[in-house]
Amino acid sequence: MISRNTIINSIILSIVGISLSNPVMATMKKQGYSSNPVSLKRSAVVAGSIVNADSLVRNADENLTKELANIQLGNIPNPLGEIILDKESISQKLGDLADSIEIPENVTIKRLGTALSSDYVKSKIEEICQSDTDDKLTFDYSRLSSIIVLPGNILSWNVKSNSSNELGMRLFALEAETEGGPFRQLIQVNVSKTIEAAELCQLVKPGEVITEDMIKPVPYTIKNEKNNTAVLYKDVLGKTLDRFKSAGTIIRYSDLSKSGTAVKTAQGRKTTSKAEGIRTPQALNMMSATLKNTALNESFLVKPGENVEFRVNSGALSLSIPAKAVQGGNSGDEIELINLKNKRRISGVITEKGVVEYAQK
Repeated sequence: MISRNTIINSIILSIVGISLSNPVMATMKKQGYSSNPVSLKRSAVVAGSIVNADSLVRNADENLTKELANIQLGNIPNPLGEIILDKESISQKLGDLADSIEIPENVTIKRLGTALSSDYVKSKIEEICQSDTDDKLTFDYSRLSSIIVLPGNILSWNVKSNSSNELGMRLFALEAETEGGPFRQLIQVNVSKTIEAAELCQLVKPGEVITEDMIKPVPYTIKNEKNNTAVLYKDVLGKTLDRFKSAGTIIRYSDLSKSGTAVKTAQGRKTTSKAEGIRTPQALNMMSATLKNTALNESFLVKPGENVEFRVNSGALSLSIPAKAVQGGNSGDEIELINLKNKRRISGVITEKGVVEYAQK
């Protein structure tokens, strides 16, 4: 005989429209989830690149949240990036759980990040470079984007020099600690400087002493640290040439007579006469040429034919590839390599012994 309480409970359940045979309720009871309705947000923000389903849930209980945390809905590789997921794709990834969750037609997910203006980075780079010289340097930042996107709010950041040369292509490393994790990016900058060089106003003979009426000061851009560059205007006066030079010629160190007195180079070094028993940079270059082929390889940080690790860094992601160096070089030098996996040629910048990194352009 059915008790009075059973009849009353059945009447109440039929009035509110709840049936324990309902598949949604049965699923949730079976898995131990709350009977409260669960819905996904129409938009959400995530800290990392992986988008898990629990980041979209509004009011799930602990058991359901743990289940959703194991379901990956998508990936946002770049900070400040976003993806839009439709209801059908979300339902497919949720599987049976989709029956117990209210899913919007579209869900927009954005990744946290912050933008660092390159002006701050440029200022730091110029501070580093100018600390080594009194000359006014010029910087080519064409390989540096105007905005650098970091994986989260900045906690600290710094720029370090990865090359020892003063002029030419220089390599710097931007390193930052952020709320989204550590960040590192290589930056290539062309550094040059403009000096006041001497241009001949007339034909000058060998041995003829140069006076002010023979030359005029002109701006001259030095793009690298080669020895045979232009001589400073003030250092040409009173010197002689060892060959004929016509009007319009910029006087270089190789043009000066080897019997001349000491003059200061555009890089701040000195060259002296043979009478002092010290050779000029040109003479030293000739001597070193015979030893270069045998000694140069030994001085390289990375030698030709050496196996190295080629690294590609992008934000918090890092990829290492085995490679063989085609060329040799030192820290900051850009060299060619062979990717040992696909035998293709690649190029990168030497950062330390046995390590070459891809420099973002």
